[in-house]
Amino acid sequence: MKSIRTLLMILFIAGLLPITPATVHAQSITPQLRKTIGKAIDSLAKQEISIAEIKIKSGSVRGNQIKLFADNNCSYIPFREENVAKIYHTVRTLLPSKWRKHKIRIYTDGHAIEELIPPTLRTDKKDNSRTFTNHSEKPLITPLSKPYDPTHGLKNRHIALWQSHGYYYESKLTRWEWQRARILQTVEDLYTQSYVLPFLAPMLERAGATLLIPRERDTQTIERVVDNDGCLNHHSIYVERIGHQPWHTGKGAGFAHLRENYKDFENPFKEGTYRKAETVTYEKESLVEWMPDIPQEGKYAVYISYQTVKNSSNDAHYAVHHKGGISQFNINQQMGGGTWIYLGHFAFDAGKKTKTEPVNLDIRLM
Repeated sequence: MKSIRTLLMILFIAGLLPITPATVHAQSITPQLRKTIGKAIDSLAKQEISIAEIKIKSGSVRGNQIKLFADNNCSYIPFREENVAKIYHTVRTLLPSKWRKHKIRIYTDGHAIEELIPPTLRTDKKDNSRTFTNHSEKPLITPLSKPYDPTHGLKNRHIALWQSHGYYYESKLTRWEWQRARILQTVEDLYTQSYVLPFLAPMLERAGATLLIPRERDTQTIERVVDNDGCLNHHSIYVERIGHQPWHTGKGAGFAHLRENYKDFENPFKEGTYRKAETVTYEKESLVEWMPDIPQEGKYAVYISYQTVKNSSNDAHYAVHHKGGISQFNINQQMGGGTWIYLGHFAFDAGKKTKTEPVNLDIRLM
């Protein structure tokens, strides 16, 4: 009788325990099915664009969801609502009947393909309100000396632009060469630059945009770098003039020009120091002057560099003294730290001048 009670007690306790559902395991999509789907998407893509073959690298079925991961070639398709719907419909018809009612998502380059439809081309009104831009109350560069100030167009817009590729070192052939091959008696690395720099870039800037071009845009072969940590192989001058607030060295790394050539992972913006001073409103401002020793008369691009730190000024005032007069800029130093910021091309005389003479760049913190 005792054993029966024990057995009943065990059964009763077991009846109180929750029933754990079976673990749902993801099922893999077979290589043959992935190949078939990849060919179907590739065929649809070829109707619109010429790209390398699209392949489905992996896929899984979990519950009622199917995820397919295509290679980056798929991301080159100009996705629109119509062709996205067509791709999903085509893929659904290729699936086994047991999966055709599942929810399907196709990914490429880390995004579902429907996410790559430009917001302005979507019928969803909420999506149409989205634009690919970062809001900024003040642009990186505000020219103060231009005779015009665009009120519409590209005013306060920032555009990343580069004129093709460039010269690189081919280690297998132990030589420098253009990255793109010579085709039809031209080289893409040179041809694109021939109209991006003299025409496209100035057009965008005159419309109010700030351009950020990672490839060098100056065709001048002479370079002078003036820095608080010293100058390499020339006698340019860096001068600080103390106003109400003194200059002092900031915490962390800044720029230093220590060598003519740089190897992998050598970053001049992390090899030196930077100087800073508190801004003032009514008191005498602190001033820095960079006076380059220019070997010959000519037109030179002027770049500046600074560190973006907590509470950086959003309207640091720069003035470039050149043959044509003085060009002034306000720079939003809350962005763009640790790189070169292009101010423009200016004509300079040869030699090393003082602030009262044409060759000089200064900054006033006000």
